[in-house]
Amino acid sequence: MALVDKTLKGAPFDKRLVAKTYDGLTVQPLYTADDGAPALAARPRPHADPARPWDLRTVVDHADPARANADLLKDLQNGAASVLVRIDPTGVDGVAVGGQDELARVLSGVLLDLAPVALDAGLMGPQAANALAVLAKGAPEAPLAFHLDPLSAFAEAGASAGPIESHVVSAAQTAARHAPAYPKASLFLASGRAAHEAGGSEAQELGFMAAAALAYAKAMTRAGLSMQAAFERMVLGLSADAEYFTTVAKLRAARAIWARLTAACEVEATARIEARSSRRMLSKLDPWVNLLRLTAAGFGAGVGGADAVVLEPFTRPLGRATEFARRQARNTQLVLMEEAALGRVADPAGGAWFLERLTDDLARAGWAVFQEIERQGGVVAALESGFIAEEIAKVRAAREADVAKRKTGLIGTSEFPNLGEASVASEEVDPAAFAKPADVRLPGPDGRCPALAPVRLSEPFEALRDRALKLEPKPQVFIATLGGASDYTARLGFSRNLFAAGGVAAVVGAPDAYDAATAPIAVIASSDERYAAEAGAAAAELQRKGAKRVFLAGRPGDLEAELKSAGVDDFLFAGGDITAVLDAALSALEHARGN
Repeated sequence: MALVDKTLKGAPFDKRLVAKTYDGLTVQPLYTADDGAPALAARPRPHADPARPWDLRTVVDHADPARANADLLKDLQNGAASVLVRIDPTGVDGVAVGGQDELARVLSGVLLDLAPVALDAGLMGPQAANALAVLAKGAPEAPLAFHLDPLSAFAEAGASAGPIESHVVSAAQTAARHAPAYPKASLFLASGRAAHEAGGSEAQELGFMAAAALAYAKAMTRAGLSMQAAFERMVLGLSADAEYFTTVAKLRAARAIWARLTAACEVEATARIEARSSRRMLSKLDPWVNLLRLTAAGFGAGVGGADAVVLEPFTRPLGRATEFARRQARNTQLVLMEEAALGRVADPAGGAWFLERLTDDLARAGWAVFQEIERQGGVVAALESGFIAEEIAKVRAAREADVAKRKTGLIGTSEFPNLGEASVASEEVDPAAFAKPADVRLPGPDGRCPALAPVRLSEPFEALRDRALKLEPKPQVFIATLGGASDYTARLGFSRNLFAAGGVAAVVGAPDAYDAATAPIAVIASSDERYAAEAGAAAAELQRKGAKRVFLAGRPGDLEAELKSAGVDDFLFAGGDITAVLDAALSALEHARGN
């Protein structure tokens, strides 16, 4: 017990070693067999081909239909098994497709009965599905994925051209019309990704997914399909991010929720899951780190039992992907499948006590969110009332606070930033040159709801770095060290890393070497013992020499009033809001430079 007390350093066990998720779930440091009762009654089936255990799906979104066609053909020729065509008539966030002719250009040369084609067309889904159905007329056995999903488009945009209920009805009627002609086609995508990309929790994503699935099943039955057919021909959509244990458990929990939902509707249908890499985890800064994030996401999706996996190019935040970035997106999955051999074991997480418990906890939490959405009147009512947006906003605020305090570190962005990083190529495209007219309006008043606006967690730091890049000469902070290396090394490294996250380089020296013309702001770095004896004088000297702002690395403790009176403006310590610190530092630098 003495060793335990030494490790805990006097802190309570629960505070030091027990973690909490954004859903309030407890994560213990150690699990036993009593914690890990199997959470899944129906596990993912063994893979028919262990070398290709899931559908490697590539996304095409270049504004130019001809270029999109070239991209997808190259992907299919080099390892991709299917394609996801992201459609946006404006060309801003997808291929500029306004009708059948443009979609035909995108899919020219694709054998639709061999290479599954999935759509991501938002409120234009019925029109895109009609066009795809016409193009596949000679291949009735084609495994198309119409991916009708008006609710996600409505939730993200916060509006629909005409009542959102009418869009759901239109999508269901389209599905019912094409279902007999294409018996192998999936019709709807019940996705929770809008909740994820808006900063929501895993349970919120699962709950939104389940609520959308039920809404779509009801709409399809009203359009003439049986409840059995409605569920059988639906795909679940989830995000995969760099927290791969969470991704694994979330996908397994989705199967548990699906099993309970279908049982409640008195049908039997196997869950089919399409996992797409999270956009909110990607950063413009040091984008090579995105390759690691995407690899972790692909690992989590594969081990979690996804049926299809879509990994975005690592340059997604920077602009349109180059051929190199697209190749990396394909090859990441190929390595996971063919070299890491993730498909050789069905449900690798099965029997792992921690993952079984997390799966069960997430399934219960996701089901509770689903029930609350239904109590609000269903997913449409819960969106329109603002209930879903308000609940997600609470989690997003907590998540963003953790990023600002570096409780959640972003490698290459808030942790270990690289001020000397070289630019990474992306393609500049003028979407206006390819934009096509498209009308998705339906009769009646427009639908409105508080939008689930997508976020990227790195954006606050990107904004700080952009401010720093505008300063001339390049901004610098002077780190004034007191004593020997054993006194200041730890806090020197901490301070250097912190300011680099805001695009500010460090100059190091003793207080008497300070030059305000070179570095208008300064940091004092040393040990607590040195601070008690020397920090006040050092702060006064830095102020006398013209420092616009003086920081001290570490918590001040009982010395706070004394140090502030001597000239220290703020304190740098783990757990503090470094975005606020960097904002204040950059403001001082901008003022000093006359910006």
